[in-house]
Amino acid sequence: MNITERPDVSAEDLHGLIENTLNCLKIYNVLKTSIELGVFDILEQEMTYTQLSEKLGIKPVMANYLLEILVNLNLVEKSGELYKNTRSSQLYLNSKSSYSRIRCISALEENVNLWNNLSNSIKGNITRKEEVIFPMVVQRMADDCLCGELQDTVELLSDYDEFKNAKTLLDLAGGHGMYPIAFSQVNPDLQCYVFDLPDVLEETRKFIEKYDSSVQTIPGNFYVDDFGGSYDIIFSSYNPGGKNPEIAEKVYNSLNMGGLFVNKQYFPEDQPGSLEDVLDDMEWNFTNFEKSHKTARKFTFKGDLLFDEYLEFLEDLGFSVVDVHKITRFNTPFGRISRDKIVIAKKVR
Repeated sequence: MNITERPDVSAEDLHGLIENTLNCLKIYNVLKTSIELGVFDILEQEMTYTQLSEKLGIKPVMANYLLEILVNLNLVEKSGELYKNTRSSQLYLNSKSSYSRIRCISALEENVNLWNNLSNSIKGNITRKEEVIFPMVVQRMADDCLCGELQDTVELLSDYDEFKNAKTLLDLAGGHGMYPIAFSQVNPDLQCYVFDLPDVLEETRKFIEKYDSSVQTIPGNFYVDDFGGSYDIIFSSYNPGGKNPEIAEKVYNSLNMGGLFVNKQYFPEDQPGSLEDVLDDMEWNFTNFEKSHKTARKFTFKGDLLFDEYLEFLEDLGFSVVDVHKITRFNTPFGRISRDKIVIAKKVR
């Protein structure tokens, strides 16, 4: 081997990939540690890095670097020698904020651990009980939806005459119940119900009580039980039956003529498109649920239909698809294209 000969492919791209990946890991750990240390609670008030180091019991030089990183991430603002939360971190990273996303971010550690032990995770041997995992997921989803998605959805639906004139609404597998709580605030004449597993509804009632709402709960399993009643609107948001034809048929049977089925779901493409799609699909397969029958694609379950198939099935049932709204998502380094949509269908026959 002549070591003076260059390789026919440069290593620069590989080095850049590794460096960028490592920097993302560093940033994640800075953010995670800052939350754990309560940095964003402390920085409600301006202070110097030496004052922060005293409060946290860490070296001044480390407090300085920590704060400078957060300044570069636009999570902390600096004025002279003083540091303070930006509006974004005050809203979303302060534990006392109504819009705190701390639980959502902290929950990512479980996924990080699965990726850090990828050689074990790809065996797919981890099975979880829905009764254990769903109540915890409900709390995080409530935090998540409050940061804009709930408001966008309520504003969208409140423009429809069918919503303005509706008297009853069922949130199917509604979990935290934040959507019907908001719907009933916008339309006081609307009686809302949440249908979900009994263990999940224990969490739902906490939110109903917190917001002093008239929303009522109905225990059941939508794979097994009928929904009962007759409703003017049935709402569904990211639940496991959201693309299932049998669930759609139950919705049809429980909906009044002229009523709306509002279904917000992630609809995957026929094949994974971007790198993020493939990463998400791989992560989805790290674990299994005990009762729900997951398939290989992210957020999909046995019997699910693809988007066009689902719309066709709704039309065949007796719905008219009124609108399909694409949900705008945050940008990522992968240039993610959102697969999330709100389908609004009206029962016409």
